[in-house]
Amino acid sequence: MEDENKVDPDYIKGFNEGYVLAKHLPELSEQLSKTVLQSSRNMGFLDGRKEYQSEKLKDKLPAWIKGQRTAKDTKTPTKDVNRDIEPGD
Repeated sequence: MEDENKVDPDYIKGFNEGYVLAKHLPELSEQLSKTVLQSSRNMGFLDGRKEYQSEKLKDKLPAWIKGQRTAKDTKTPTKDVNRDIEPGD
């Protein structure tokens, strides 16, 4: 059972390298991602690069899409008992 949860150390190295290169040297990361090696390390590299890119994209999304609310959004509207109902309602 433990063997099923174990990740290949070469994959982990590749993942970390892909993430760091995508963050600090995106041009080099782009060039290296075009290699067609089917090694565990290369698969990790591609996944690490993809992970960084998805995190970067999430950072650019507006707060309302991310589900974050500002203090202004969390204020509950006050009910005014003296407010008349609009005509036609």
